[in-house]
Amino acid sequence: MVVPTPTAIEDSEDRMIIRLDPGGPIDLEGLGASFAALARFYARHHGPAKDEHDTPRLFISKLENGSVVAEIVPYVVMLGQAVPFMQQAMVISQFTERVARVIRAFSGIETPAPSEIPSQDDARDIREFVRPLTGRRGAGLKIAYARYERRDGDKHTLLEYRFDENELNRAALTIDAELARPALPAPKAEEEPAVRKVSEAMLFFQQASRGAGKSSGRTADKAIIPAVSDKPLPVYFVKDADLKEQMVQGQPNPLKNTTYIVDADVQIVEGEAKGYRITHVHQVIDGDD
Repeated sequence: MVVPTPTAIEDSEDRMIIRLDPGGPIDLEGLGASFAALARFYARHHGPAKDEHDTPRLFISKLENGSVVAEIVPYVVMLGQAVPFMQQAMVISQFTERVARVIRAFSGIETPAPSEIPSQDDARDIREFVRPLTGRRGAGLKIAYARYERRDGDKHTLLEYRFDENELNRAALTIDAELARPALPAPKAEEEPAVRKVSEAMLFFQQASRGAGKSSGRTADKAIIPAVSDKPLPVYFVKDADLKEQMVQGQPNPLKNTTYIVDADVQIVEGEAKGYRITHVHQVIDGDD
């Protein structure tokens, strides 16, 4: 049997039904803000599609008196006409479940998995959605996904969630506390070491190993370059240049009365010199000269 494709809102079989029981008069502006927040929540998770013209939009197909009962259907606007979205059954069921899951999480009914913790945007919109019901005695909310039989109009509820006054107030208080919490500062990017070059600067060894000069890793060589710092800092050498050999060769005691004129790269971390890398040796001046 071929089922005719619905072409008008009234022909839609699958709908999300929202029943707000405020326990008293409800402000029209507050009701509008409530449904606007629900629309934002929907758009965040169920749109846009590849083509903005194919993006399903929410329409209220029916609004009843007394308690506010709204039947909502996602439709695509084509040629100025609202056409039922082909995958509306799946979208409505997912949307209904997602809204209920966020309220259940903030009311303490269930603990969400780490991957399902609501975002602050979701929390803010759900808070606005339930605002007309919070702080009201006897208030209640029902969210359901229902399907109408095309032949006789009978309604079959496929998913249903109910929230009473206490659960709604608890969710609102939890969301308010969550949104009032100051945002954590963004992690500070690790500062890249800067390099400052010095030319023909005096260097005095304070400590020197018997081995060849190192270009990286741990080094036992330390020296002072007065033009940079009066602290002994680790000394490295350009790889395979034999610069350390040039400096200490023939010196009976390189730590005593010997001045070296060098070019060097100075490693700067947070504005402070942390080490030297010798790039050229201009002169070795013995203390007796």
